[in-house]
Amino acid sequence: MVATRRSLSPAPKRAASPARKPAARAKSPARKKKAKAGPFILLDPKRMPFWLYAPNLLGYIRVATLVYAMYESDPGSSMAATCLALSLAIDYVDGPCARRFDMCTKFGDLLDHVCDHVTMLWLVHCTTASDIDRAVNALHCGVALAYMAYTGHYFKHASTSNVVTAIVEANNYFNMPSILWNANTCVVPLVKMSYHASYGIGLKDSTPLLDVVNYMGLLVT
Repeated sequence: MVATRRSLSPAPKRAASPARKPAARAKSPARKKKAKAGPFILLDPKRMPFWLYAPNLLGYIRVATLVYAMYESDPGSSMAATCLALSLAIDYVDGPCARRFDMCTKFGDLLDHVCDHVTMLWLVHCTTASDIDRAVNALHCGVALAYMAYTGHYFKHASTSNVVTAIVEANNYFNMPSILWNANTCVVPLVKMSYHASYGIGLKDSTPLLDVVNYMGLLVT
């Protein structure tokens, strides 16, 4: 009977085992961040020699266009005018490009300004009927080139500047003296070339209005 009671008694409850926590997944090693790609090689001053900097390559294009225009049988042809206009247009790009990509060099500065002065002298030489205009611009170009050869930099980078250059460069060249100077050395010559190439007008022919603007600019030059 005792045995029966024992067999009928409920089995003792086992202590509940603590719930097993899911095994923590091993953390995967942190992925290495991809190295940031550097700038395009032609725009990287650390990987390119200075003479192959992008602004200097633009300067070489300017030299090529100038030489091509000089070798044209007709100095006022449409192709010659296009080459010279392209050279002047690039002049507005190479400087900002050099500053943007930290590619400013003394070589590039000299290359830029030599192209400027030779291009302007050639434009005046081809289109003016005035010996005074041609002589003044030739003197201006010669002095600028001699100054750069002697000092190794353009005159506007000197510690001191004369009154005329200070006026011309004020407001980043957006002033009346600078506009007149550009009219004498660039705008009037290109207008004459354009009419010569399109309508066959004499390359050195002019109008009273063009002459007035040209000589006012010559005073600044």
